[in-house]
Amino acid sequence: MNNPIMNFLFAVGARTWPHGWVGKILPIYAAGVAVWVYYAVTIALIDRFALTAIFVSLIFALLFLIVGSSPNTTTKRPGVLDFVLSALSAVCAIYFSLKAGEIVIRISLLDPLTTLDIFIGSIFWILTLEATRRSVGIGLTLIVAFFVAYNLFGHLFSGVLSHGYISYQHFLDQTVFTTFGIFGAPARVAATYAFLFVAFGLFLQRVGGGDFFFNLAAAISGKSPGGPAKVAVTSSALFGTISGSPTSDVVTTGSITIPMMKRMGYPASLAGAVEVTASAGGGILPPVMGSAAFIMVEITGISYKEIVIAAIIPAIIYYAGVYLQVHLKSLKLGLKGMEESQIPKIGETLKKGGVFAVPLGVIVVALFLGFSPSLVAAFGTVAVLLVSLPRASTRLSMSKILEVLKDVSISMVPVTAACAAAGLVIGGISITGLSGKLAIFIAFAGGDNL
Repeated sequence: MNNPIMNFLFAVGARTWPHGWVGKILPIYAAGVAVWVYYAVTIALIDRFALTAIFVSLIFALLFLIVGSSPNTTTKRPGVLDFVLSALSAVCAIYFSLKAGEIVIRISLLDPLTTLDIFIGSIFWILTLEATRRSVGIGLTLIVAFFVAYNLFGHLFSGVLSHGYISYQHFLDQTVFTTFGIFGAPARVAATYAFLFVAFGLFLQRVGGGDFFFNLAAAISGKSPGGPAKVAVTSSALFGTISGSPTSDVVTTGSITIPMMKRMGYPASLAGAVEVTASAGGGILPPVMGSAAFIMVEITGISYKEIVIAAIIPAIIYYAGVYLQVHLKSLKLGLKGMEESQIPKIGETLKKGGVFAVPLGVIVVALFLGFSPSLVAAFGTVAVLLVSLPRASTRLSMSKILEVLKDVSISMVPVTAACAAAGLVIGGISITGLSGKLAIFIAFAGGDNL
């Protein structure tokens, strides 16, 4: 059903790839951003504010050239506004590179902001709103804009929602020049754990790990009733262990399982529903989990290892429930398993691709040895490259490695915009004291009922 309100709230800019000289330079730039992230996180270990601010600025510079201003954007040549926004993002990256040392040691709300600080800060939160609108949609953008307005004008409210006067400089100081706003925990996660784990998943997929996990799933569950649907569940679960991303899970495994289910007589709606439901669990299935898990690490202080262990049983229960639903639905509809000729032999599958389980083992071992999640992801990526070397069919050339690095940066574009927007919301809640007031509202609404 075509709902104009929902279309308006969730419509995002069309993803385009520029032609001409811009299209030739951008892959080099995107791969360079990925190389810089690896260097900054695993070798240089630069200050977290500097790392996050530079990373978000660099990603924004890419975003405005590959994400159109509207869903109907069809041009392959960015407009003047796109170039201006990208250039301003690059200027912000240079500014934070040069000034991060001073920003880190300044005393917030005591050391005054310079005219240049106010100019850059104003530009950046506006860039964040536009990046969010283009890549996530107007719905989240309106929420962020509301909290920005509440920061600046909430003192005009009456009653419990009113807060003390917050000047524009105070707002910029807290939301742009500290780690409590745009460059808070969500954006820091995007710049470190999430980026490196996405890279791990893409590298493993590119060398053939995705095909191995799909064939393994088909060998295990392809013969039983509803075989293709069960393959979708099993393969999505296995792929989720290496990607942590429901979206990439649907795109990767769904491109195979959905057509397969339709060929076997499954209704199109059922085929799509099975794949999406199965892929949705990828974010909670260890060892590689979604960005939410890494945000939990940053905010709660609980180690990633503990969160992984805690997620094992809920993830297993989730997939057991999905698998059981598929089985019962298949029996009800009389859906059969896959044809014998379509099912890979499990021995041959393990012989050809069993080596791709090694990187997962490396990740698990590194976690239990106490390495940080960023180093764990880096170790996993190195393991992927090493196990791919013996065979020419899986070995990645330097050009293919750079292509994967480019794809990692591109895939992080919407995640980074959403995380930066979340930082504005979190900053707005904390600066105004709204977090404490929300707790009061909840306690009042709940009363004595726990």
